[in-house]
Amino acid sequence: MFVVIGAGGTVGREVVAGLRSGGRAVRAFVRDAGRVRFGPGVEVAVGDLGRPETVRAALDGAEGVFVLSAGPDAAAQEAVVAEEVRRCRVGRVVKVSSVAADGPALGSYGRAHAEAEQAFARTGAEFTALRPAAFMSNVLQWRASIAAEGTVYQTYGHIPRAVVDPADVAAAAVVCLTTAGHGGRVHRLTGPEALTSPQQAARVARLLGRPLTYVEAPREAAAEAMAAGGLPAGFAAGLLDAQADPDPRRGGLPLPTVRSLTGREPNGFDAWLSRHRHLFETG
Repeated sequence: MFVVIGAGGTVGREVVAGLRSGGRAVRAFVRDAGRVRFGPGVEVAVGDLGRPETVRAALDGAEGVFVLSAGPDAAAQEAVVAEEVRRCRVGRVVKVSSVAADGPALGSYGRAHAEAEQAFARTGAEFTALRPAAFMSNVLQWRASIAAEGTVYQTYGHIPRAVVDPADVAAAAVVCLTTAGHGGRVHRLTGPEALTSPQQAARVARLLGRPLTYVEAPREAAAEAMAAGGLPAGFAAGLLDAQADPDPRRGGLPLPTVRSLTGREPNGFDAWLSRHRHLFETG
């Protein structure tokens, strides 16, 4: 039995599908069973990462667990999962982390991921950290301003990033969960090309067949927007610190990791856009 924590998310749903396609038993851990529907053969465990007893119940009998938690409570939540992994003696863990956790860990966001990785490494399980570059799906944050103004706003958009398809991250996770030899390893995952935000915006414009204006937003404006969205100031600052790092080793250089793990080339940004065109057209 493989447990997928974060099963309702963009990556988690792909992990569930990948495990099921390989004939594995899957238990999807979700907060609300009514919000996400899975295919046949998927057991649903309803719980909350803030309630250790629900995590413990979900991990009962698990041979492996996939972990992806996001937001300002992610560090505390993953500490709970790590403790229950140790208690339940789960054999294998794969966590989606971040290139911000590369040493020295970058800001509070990078340190939180690094500390979570260390917590899982101490559980006794075979632990693998996946450190992706920025997700291609992050451009969906532009939909509202594209629909309303034909404009893309981004902070630190001049820094090239080898953005990765969430489906490729999921495929790598399935490999690490179901095959030996990845314990104690860190896999950095990227797409096939490094793109700045203006270059990504130009690709979106080409997809939609209309011009888009790109505006480099100041850090202060981004922090205000995050606060308006409900993010604590400290967490927002940590995210912005991670985005500000120009070091190409933190997701700015295309790497062969997806190919070496999955046996196929990583998906390109244009292919990802084509698959998700409808999301931009609906705003």
